[in-house]
Amino acid sequence: MKIFVFLLISFFSVLNASTLSNLLKEYEKSSKNSLETIDEKMGYVIVYTKEELELMQYENLSDVLKELPANNLNINKMGLNTISLPGTKTDVTGFFRLYINDHEVSSIYNQSPSLSWSEMPISLIDHIEIYYGEGSFNLGNATGVQFIRVYTKSAKKENGNELYLSQSNKSSNSQSITHSSILENGWTYLFHLTNNNDFPKNSFDKNNLKNDKNSQYLFFNLNSEYINFDMGYTNLQKDVYTGYSSDFMPDDGLLESKNFFLHLTNYLSEDKTFKSTISYDVNNYKYEESNKEGLFLVPIIDLKNINETMPKYYNEDLKFTKVEASLSKKFFLDRHKIYSALNVATKKYKVNNRESINFLNQKSNISDYTDYNKENIYSFMIEEDFKLKENLHLIANYKISKYERKGSTLENDVEYLYRFGGIYLPTEYLGFKTFYTRSYLAPNFFNIDFKEKSENTFKTQKYKYFNFESVLAFGNSKFNIDYYRVKIDDFAYNSPIGFINIEDAVKTNGVILEYEYKIDKKSKIKLNYYKNNLNRNSTNSYEGGYLKYSTKYERFSYFTSLIYKSAYKFLDLDVANSYNLNMGFTYNYTKNLSINLKGQNLLNKPTSSLFNNGIGGDNISINDYNRKFIFGIRWLF
Repeated sequence: MKIFVFLLISFFSVLNASTLSNLLKEYEKSSKNSLETIDEKMGYVIVYTKEELELMQYENLSDVLKELPANNLNINKMGLNTISLPGTKTDVTGFFRLYINDHEVSSIYNQSPSLSWSEMPISLIDHIEIYYGEGSFNLGNATGVQFIRVYTKSAKKENGNELYLSQSNKSSNSQSITHSSILENGWTYLFHLTNNNDFPKNSFDKNNLKNDKNSQYLFFNLNSEYINFDMGYTNLQKDVYTGYSSDFMPDDGLLESKNFFLHLTNYLSEDKTFKSTISYDVNNYKYEESNKEGLFLVPIIDLKNINETMPKYYNEDLKFTKVEASLSKKFFLDRHKIYSALNVATKKYKVNNRESINFLNQKSNISDYTDYNKENIYSFMIEEDFKLKENLHLIANYKISKYERKGSTLENDVEYLYRFGGIYLPTEYLGFKTFYTRSYLAPNFFNIDFKEKSENTFKTQKYKYFNFESVLAFGNSKFNIDYYRVKIDDFAYNSPIGFINIEDAVKTNGVILEYEYKIDKKSKIKLNYYKNNLNRNSTNSYEGGYLKYSTKYERFSYFTSLIYKSAYKFLDLDVANSYNLNMGFTYNYTKNLSINLKGQNLLNKPTSSLFNNGIGGDNISINDYNRKFIFGIRWLF
């Protein structure tokens, strides 16, 4: 509340009146490239420009996700960053979708972005857009509550080489190189490679929780006026953190994930209103863990026969593939803008090897958990943007999808999505945007593998999402407010004994307030505050915000940010407030050579993740990240 009062005082103290359009023009000078991709038919949107990403010294995408309003970013039992809705903490969530350019890279297995690209390097990224709520079909076919769209650097803007090296006082380090060029025939290409080594330190009961990881990111783009081709590859090798261990402390383990995708976009008309896309994704996943006290693996264990079914050693070698194609067309008829598309996708899940050894030293080859290992999805979608007046647009979406599933575990299904709303600008200073959506999240391979054994079937999660946004701007100030309300039926809850559909609806609502003040052309301050209400006991922070300040002076640039996440109580455990203070500066030695120094979590009050330290154990919280100092050098040549 104090932050909100401060926002109002600051806002009404602005003396230099201007218009919303003038403010946006000023904003466009520093973020023109970002604004070209923003789809205003989407809901509430947050934009991170290239300039802001570099000035604030974000190292990877997770650094950005860590501060997003109405979200939580925590470490799951595999030691991976996982994003969840306010008031909740989960090891895996399917409500968030991650895109690289026009291609979705969320997991084929569980729909989560955590395993592959959630820590992609900022040195590859041009800008980021985060959309809250379902949106325009122009930006993809997937359903979800939030959409994270990452746009990579391009040769048209870079046309050169960049080398970036970083080293922290915690021994973590990163090396990345980008090469791009514009060819004489008009084609352009960009190549990027990053290597990361990370050695986070965490312990429980005086024992170290191993979470070391090594990762590589490779990206290639080839582009002409009507054709765009993207290729991406990630390789991750890491410790398993707490893993599936029944006592919270695995003896040994290794997780390895290799992700590869190809994506081709072809514009079939000169005005680029007729477009086709085709893509191919493959994920090779290996997991191995041993623990003398046993591993609690829901699909394997029979609670009535623990000794013979609980493994003390487990390994699996899995392969997931997805092939997707779409054809879309835009029509412009008087005051109507119509978008229609057809989309076809095939997902496959193959077990190359899966075995376990129990307490009696009996070895079992498990193969598939269920017969659900293939899915075909056929979708048709249409969207209309009707300009009722120059300052009033009415928007409607409709999609129908048919799911064909192999096996008898999960039935074939037909799902519907519809959405309607409007954008209204009554004055040059004031704007409104509101949408109502009925959508769904279909079960995935992971839900079915790990569902509670007594569940004969598993239902699609159905949700209703309403949001109302207002923007008020004058002078050098802009004030945003977004109210949202979500209701989820048949929520997929990951209980200790597997996924179940909750009978009672999960309901949540909240508000996001944001104030931005441009002090001068080189300095600005941004304030954010949000609060969320949930009709369940909170298992994570439900309130938060941030304060960010950045400035430039001659060859120096400086930033500071304070990210706040509220305290909460879970059963007998009290989790304290989090105050993540970050500071950093950059010195431009020449136009092409710069050095930077950043301090993270300077107050040593990070967010914490909820865990249970073994079967029948206590609820505990473990810090998500350490205090760290990072030194970096960037060279353009």
